[in-house]
Amino acid sequence: MAENTAAGTAVLQSRHWMLAVAAGMASLLDSGAIISVGLGLALWKKAFELDVWTVGVLGSALTLFIAVGSLAGGRLADLVGRGRMFSLTILLYAAAAVTVALAPSAPVLVTGVIVLGIAAGADLPTSLAVLSERAPEGTQGRLIAFTHVMWTIGVVIATLLGFAVSGLGVPGISLIFGILAVLAVATFVFRSFYPPFRRLEQEAQVRYTTAGMDPDKALPLKALLRNRTSLLLIALTALFYLFFTLVANTFGSFKTYFLVTVGGTTQTVATGLSFGTTLVGLVGTIVFTRIADTKWRSRFFAAGVVVFLACQLLIAFTGGVVLPAMIAALVLYNVSFPFVGEALYKIWTQESFPVNARATVQGFTIAIARFIAAAFALVTPALIAWSPAGLYYLLAVFALVSGLVGTLIIRRLRTGSGPAPASPSKTSTLTAKEAL
Repeated sequence: MAENTAAGTAVLQSRHWMLAVAAGMASLLDSGAIISVGLGLALWKKAFELDVWTVGVLGSALTLFIAVGSLAGGRLADLVGRGRMFSLTILLYAAAAVTVALAPSAPVLVTGVIVLGIAAGADLPTSLAVLSERAPEGTQGRLIAFTHVMWTIGVVIATLLGFAVSGLGVPGISLIFGILAVLAVATFVFRSFYPPFRRLEQEAQVRYTTAGMDPDKALPLKALLRNRTSLLLIALTALFYLFFTLVANTFGSFKTYFLVTVGGTTQTVATGLSFGTTLVGLVGTIVFTRIADTKWRSRFFAAGVVVFLACQLLIAFTGGVVLPAMIAALVLYNVSFPFVGEALYKIWTQESFPVNARATVQGFTIAIARFIAAAFALVTPALIAWSPAGLYYLLAVFALVSGLVGTLIIRRLRTGSGPAPASPSKTSTLTAKEAL
């Protein structure tokens, strides 16, 4: 069996990769929604005659309610069943996407975006916990990293669709959200009725029961919060993800808006540039997936942080008005982010906590980052109007802090100071340390 092979070299079967695809659809639909809302901001602003603060509300609503959904959905998944939440949250996403697509006014549009955020947020920690729970030992890094490939594919698809319909105005954005709704319904059918997923669930149940643990019984919050090592790891991963998300969310939600309003490009040029450079990021995430269970994931981190910081400074130096510099910055961003951000954060969380607490911890830390990112998104259009260079100097500081906190996490796990609370599966700890 694949589960018995050495950590980091376990053989993955097609059913494991299919589960990774099913779980990764949460990431694909999350990024698809973020990018699509970003694509629509400039068009909705004109169509509904919105001021910059209303644009900020619309841009921040998705992030804010992804945080709400993550906080509630992660804990609910551990309490009422990760499998049940795995199937149902995606249907709520589909309904919300249809609402956005057909919105006749700004209030309906904002309502649809809010529900979309709640659904996407609840699905993210749930899907990651389901995947890591049912993954063979020594393969969690690869499979979790693959969900970030799916996240990048979501960016590529949404950006490509945005480019294809850029001349259609608001109806083109509505079409994109209609496609997201169809993908969500297809994901529900896949998750609920693909027979191998039930067998993987049964195998995981036997594995954890044999190890003396009931994976369906949520770890009490008291046990999680009384452990100092646990609290420190939660704090560090939350800080790391927060500062990375402040940068990534600004790029994802306001990249097109920035290129149009500051750079003076057309919607077509802006979405075309976004699509082309995003392909670089897709290649990077595929490379990261190959190294996710090896020592190379940490060795790539330091170089990635330098490049990640450089792209913010390049935009700051040029003020966002020099198109070749903006193209170079977008390329640098997409080269670096697969190795310094969300994929690592997800792996660290899933490897560092017990199976019956992972959705809770992941949901909590996602919520912290997204709440603060939502507040930042609320003022981002005003910051762009005030000083594009000032915004990106601030993002450079965020990128630097994220890199420093990530270095602390790597050093702590390398010295064996974590993870805590102990998982019944000892090999989870071994895998995390070997990969560092």
